[in-house]
Amino acid sequence: MVRAAFLVLLLAALAACSPPEPLRVGFIGGLSGRVADLGEAGRNGAQIAVEEFNRAGGINGLPVELIVRDDGQNPEKAIAAVNDLVAMRVAAIVGPMTSAMADVVLPIAQRGGVVLVSPTVTARKFFGLDDNLFLVMSSTREEAALSADFHFRHNRTRRVAAIHDLRNRSYTESWLEDFTVAFQALGGNVVPVAYESSQDADVQGIVRRALDSRPDAVLLITSAVDAARFAQKVRAQEPALLLFANERATTERLIELGGKAVEGMVLHNYFDQASAAEGLQRLRRAYGERFQREPGFAGVAAYDATRAVLEAAARRSGNESLRDALQKRGPFAGAEGDLTFDSSGDSRRVPHITVVQDGRFVVLH
Repeated sequence: MVRAAFLVLLLAALAACSPPEPLRVGFIGGLSGRVADLGEAGRNGAQIAVEEFNRAGGINGLPVELIVRDDGQNPEKAIAAVNDLVAMRVAAIVGPMTSAMADVVLPIAQRGGVVLVSPTVTARKFFGLDDNLFLVMSSTREEAALSADFHFRHNRTRRVAAIHDLRNRSYTESWLEDFTVAFQALGGNVVPVAYESSQDADVQGIVRRALDSRPDAVLLITSAVDAARFAQKVRAQEPALLLFANERATTERLIELGGKAVEGMVLHNYFDQASAAEGLQRLRRAYGERFQREPGFAGVAAYDATRAVLEAAARRSGNESLRDALQKRGPFAGAEGDLTFDSSGDSRRVPHITVVQDGRFVVLH
């Protein structure tokens, strides 16, 4: 009996000395393949946020562990990744980074009772729903309407050839539809040119189809990698033609790959790199030191999404769910400003018109 009592005391002492179990937060995004820039920036922004919280003592004394999974922009891989995170009982998942993957993983997260906080999903169909998906960005409707108005009134554009990628159809078709409705209401005309993104895509042929419609401008609803490829082909044939693109293309890869061909391209962004906001400047310094590049919109959005998850976890009381805390315990401190979710888990950010100028994204208004 004495030996048994000693073993019990010894085990209790060892348990008391063991480090506390961390608060686990998942991240899911495309980290492999030719268009991994969005996922990589998202993962990096989430890491910076987690490291900030851990340096400050974690969440109510618990360290935070970020568990990263690659969805490969592939449905089967995404399903395996989210099932893995749900089985690990993560507090929440930051991601996915594209609307196409949200289609796949949301039902699984919903069944598992796990909250998704997506930094960059914007397809209109995900907004206004009573589900476990929280959205940091505004919907495609706001961005596309701003773009239509700007190009019709400011650039006097009347006919647009819209090259759009069917591999991220949930997002690109939502953006195209919202832009077309707004542009046609002003009196403009949109000629859609669909393609499927791949290394072997016939870029020259796709550009020829777009230019055959004799447009005033070419709209690229694509990844940054493809936007750079299309820009080079368009510039080779029509050097002065206006090029503009959706926010998805607004990453550092566009400038790295596009070079002079993307100078003057008009895009959109939900934050201003030149902003003097203390949080944004702190993030840019930390991100630059760690990853030797700018965070870009995806890095900033993922940082904000992760901070919202961790702040909500710290503020919830009793048996309050993280979902309820995200809806009720805001606002949460983002890099450039506060983040608040409504009863549907939606947020709203005002998009900016941005132009590539001297190899940088510069906000026009």
